[in-house]
Amino acid sequence: MNEELMHFVETLKKRKGSERLNYPDEASTKQGIVLKILSLLGWIAFNIDEVKPEYSVAEGRVDYSLRINGKDRIFIEVKKAGEELDGHEEQLLAYSFKAGIRIAVLTNGFEWWFYLPLNEGSWEQRKFYTIDISQQESQDGVSKFVDFLSRDNVSSEKVIANAEEVYKSRKKESILRETFPKVWDRLVSEPDDRLIELMTNKTEEICGYKPDAELVEQFL
Repeated sequence: MNEELMHFVETLKKRKGSERLNYPDEASTKQGIVLKILSLLGWIAFNIDEVKPEYSVAEGRVDYSLRINGKDRIFIEVKKAGEELDGHEEQLLAYSFKAGIRIAVLTNGFEWWFYLPLNEGSWEQRKFYTIDISQQESQDGVSKFVDFLSRDNVSSEKVIANAEEVYKSRKKESILRETFPKVWDRLVSEPDDRLIELMTNKTEEICGYKPDAELVEQFL
């Protein structure tokens, strides 16, 4: 399965720049890309009990509901190839939240945005991964397709564990990045002996003159 999917992803990558010519509308994007990828991930794309098209939910519908034993597991919304995805996520995620769907996907065939709709935070904060076929290493993209969309992983619910692991890692990184400026401000406003010593040694290494600790502290 992975080899076939890798070959298809590589084929799509070569079509970057002409995606609108090859897939000019949503229908061709669905049939030529989305259903193909789903079939390579183990889904029986022509079985509407597994891949339910135009699925009614709340007061609208989503393009596909991936189902296991009659239970909705993943909602997928498709836009035509080359179309920007920004601005299309809110409706999909609102429907997913109301239906209790734990994984939602927004795609234009080349970009795939993965969400955890039931998690806390803004819609952007609930996005846990992006596959960009045009920009990403093919092996990495294929690996993540398997992690987050393969029928086997959806059936076993391993996809939830995979998604939560990535989500927590991203959340941790985001918190750390937000904290770094605060740490730096504290270090320079309340410098300790180790920072002063580091500055002293590096200054001497670069210019040949060793400053005294008081001068370094004044600079910091």
